[in-house]
Amino acid sequence: MFQASLPLPAAVSRPRKTLRRILSASLVLALGQCDRPSDSDHILTSLRLTLQKPTSSSLGSPSQPQQVDQLTFDVDALDEKGQVLPIDAKLDTFIAAGGSRLSLQNPCAPVTAQSTDPAWLLQRIDLAGGRAQGVIANLTAPGIFGRIELNLEDPTSQALGSSPSIYYPNPTISRVMQPLDPNALNASYCTPLLNRQVVIDRTSGDGKLVVSSLFQNGLAISDSSAAEYGSIYVFTFSRPDSYLRIGSVVSRVSGAIAKFNGMTQIANPVITPAGELRNELVPQPQVLDKTRLPDNRAPNPVNNKWLTKYIASPVTISGIVCEVQNDESRRDNWIKYNTVVINLVDSDPASVAGCSPGMNFGFSYFSVQVPGKGFAGFDPLVMAGKEATFVGMLQNGVSTSGKTLFWTVAVRNTGDVCLLPKAQCPK
Repeated sequence: MFQASLPLPAAVSRPRKTLRRILSASLVLALGQCDRPSDSDHILTSLRLTLQKPTSSSLGSPSQPQQVDQLTFDVDALDEKGQVLPIDAKLDTFIAAGGSRLSLQNPCAPVTAQSTDPAWLLQRIDLAGGRAQGVIANLTAPGIFGRIELNLEDPTSQALGSSPSIYYPNPTISRVMQPLDPNALNASYCTPLLNRQVVIDRTSGDGKLVVSSLFQNGLAISDSSAAEYGSIYVFTFSRPDSYLRIGSVVSRVSGAIAKFNGMTQIANPVITPAGELRNELVPQPQVLDKTRLPDNRAPNPVNNKWLTKYIASPVTISGIVCEVQNDESRRDNWIKYNTVVINLVDSDPASVAGCSPGMNFGFSYFSVQVPGKGFAGFDPLVMAGKEATFVGMLQNGVSTSGKTLFWTVAVRNTGDVCLLPKAQCPK
C-alpha cells in the first residue's frame, strides 16, 4: 500500500541547536536572568581585622603570657567572594573568653541612669565605605586575664570578625579578692569575676601558694607574698585530699568564682600540690580586737574596709564568751551553726555574762564557729562570761546591697582553741 509522506510540524522540524537556544532563553527568563546578578546580591559575610600593633607575635602564648593594654587595627567588610563590600555600618566590639562574652560593667558602681547598652559592649566602630582604619581598643577591663579574643559583630547581618588569641597572665589571689572600689558600700560583695573560670598559678611576689586553713569541706589558700587580699576560700564539697594540710604548698588551683552567703570562693576546684610542706609560709593571724569591730551603720565603715582585706586569712580573737540560753538569737545560732558571740567591749550592767541582750543590733561584733558540739572541750554553757582565745579563718556574710550580715572566725583544729585567759594562751 502506498503511504504519502506528510510534512512534520514546524516546531518539530527545527534543528536541535535551535531548540536548545529556545529552551535556554526560556530558562533564563524563568530564573530572572541569574546570569546577571545585581548589586543587591552582594552581602556582608565577614569582618576582617588586621592588626597594626602590637603584632601577632607579641600577643603572648600559654607559656609566655603578655599584658596587652591596647590594640590598634583596621577593619574590612567582606562579601561572599572575600572582596571589600563598600557599605556604611556600625559594628559592636566585645571580648570573649572561653566562648562567652565578658561583662565589662563595674558591679560596685552606684546605680545611676539606666544604660541601654549591653554589659558586654566594649565600643562601637563606624565603617565608611566598608572600611575603618586605625581603630584603637582599650583592653584594661578588670576581668581580662587568661586567653581572650577581641570580636567584632555587625548587629544587622550578624557577620563576625575576630583578633588572634591574646594570652594574658592568670590572676593572682589579690586580683580576685580586691574590690574594684574598696570604699563602695558593697565592696566585700561585688566582683566582676563572678561565675568566671579562673586559674591561679602565680603569686604577687616571690612567695608561694600555701594552704592556710583546712576544713571538712574546704580549705583556704594564701599567697605568702601578699600583704593584703592574699587569701581565698576553696569549696571542695567533701573532705580535701589527705595529702593537703595546713602548710602544704600548691602550684595551681582552678575553678569557678562563686559566692556563698556573699563570701567569694572558688567552686568545683582542681588543686595541684607542689609536694612541699612549708608551715613558716602560712600568714600569721591578724588580731581582731575592739579597735577592729565592724560597724554597718556608718556610711563608710573604716573597719569593714580593713576586714575585707583579710577575708579567708588566719585571724585570732580573745574575749568573753556570750551566753546562749537567754538570748534567742544567740541560742539559735549555737544550736544550728555551732556559733557563739565573743564580747570585746560590752560593759552594760544589764548584760548577762558580759553580753548585752541587744548586742545583735548593728552586727558590731565577731562570732566564732567551731566544727561541732564539744569540740576541743568547748561548751558555751560552761564558758559563758569567761575569757577564751580562738584562732581560725575570717569569713564574712554580706548581701548584694553591701550590708554585712556577720564576720565569723571559723575554727580549724583543736589547736585553735584556748579556754583560758589570753595571758595564759600560747603566743
